[in-house]
Amino acid sequence: MRRISKENNNENLTKDELDEINDIELDRISKSNGFEKVYDFLIDSCFFIFKTSLFLFKVYGIYFLWICLHYFSAHLYVKFCVPNTIVGFMMSPFMISTPHCQGLRWIVYNAANIINNMWILIGAWIYSIIWIIGSDNNVTTNNR
Repeated sequence: MRRISKENNNENLTKDELDEINDIELDRISKSNGFEKVYDFLIDSCFFIFKTSLFLFKVYGIYFLWICLHYFSAHLYVKFCVPNTIVGFMMSPFMISTPHCQGLRWIVYNAANIINNMWILIGAWIYSIIWIIGSDNNVTTNNR
């Protein structure tokens, strides 16, 4: 590699020498600015977010599905089976026995039970963590 003094005019250099100097300068600039480190950090962050999202979807996806089913079926039941009109009031005894209304009622009922069980499970998990932490703090040694 060849060092070039500031007094030296670039017109005296060949194209290959100028290309080599440009490559060296670009390599120095990219390493000094940390572009590679930032790029690697962004790639690693995106990979972490993707893996975490997949894990959360696997663990909580079924609960999220039941929450969505409950929400949408409750709104559909009101819209199709018991409309908020006089005609809806008069038709509701007949609409209750239709298959789609029975199915929507089943989804609302069972989804509500599953969501209740989910909260019980989350509460038991939080209680177990508190209990474990509390039992670790209450450990005493007998110094007699």
